[in-house]
Amino acid sequence: MRSYFLAALFFLFGTVAFSQGQPEGLFLGAKAPDFTGTDQFGREVNLRQLAKREPVLLVFYKGSWSPSCIRLLSRLQDSLSFFTDRQTTVIAISPESDSSRAITLQKTRAGFSLLWDSAHLIAKRYDVLEEFSVSQLARFRSGGIDLVKLNAPNPPQLPVPSVFLIGKDYTISYRFFDSEQKRRVSVKELLQQ
Repeated sequence: MRSYFLAALFFLFGTVAFSQGQPEGLFLGAKAPDFTGTDQFGREVNLRQLAKREPVLLVFYKGSWSPSCIRLLSRLQDSLSFFTDRQTTVIAISPESDSSRAITLQKTRAGFSLLWDSAHLIAKRYDVLEEFSVSQLARFRSGGIDLVKLNAPNPPQLPVPSVFLIGKDYTISYRFFDSEQKRRVSVKELLQQ
């Protein structure tokens, strides 16, 4: 009986310890943490100030090297007038360096704010930051993606591509978060929100 109890206890603590490192993203109804950053146009962007006026669509993306992230940002740009008509501000956040962000801007022609997440502070607050093992980073490098270089001076971590709609009361009223990254959100789904 005692060995069964110890085995169950070990399994429980092992599961908890393993799951603590996996991001979950903030949930519906949670208050959105405030942040301030400078976008590609040199404008200071503050979530609280923007959300006071209108809802904010907050998009976390990996970087200019991710085809699915670039596709989403491009589609957001193509549909930006629909969001503007619905009085919604779009902000995209990533850990990519200024030179990588310039590539993202070139590929997407983003007219909405692209913010650099210094030290991953925003991704940590929204619980979307994914950490990688040495072997995972080696696989990225073998595929031509050197996160150390692309995201310098940030550590080689990435946000799980995710989207949060933040209302005027700073509450998250919609979230898209797929930790397995098998599905991506569509602009049509976002516009329905």
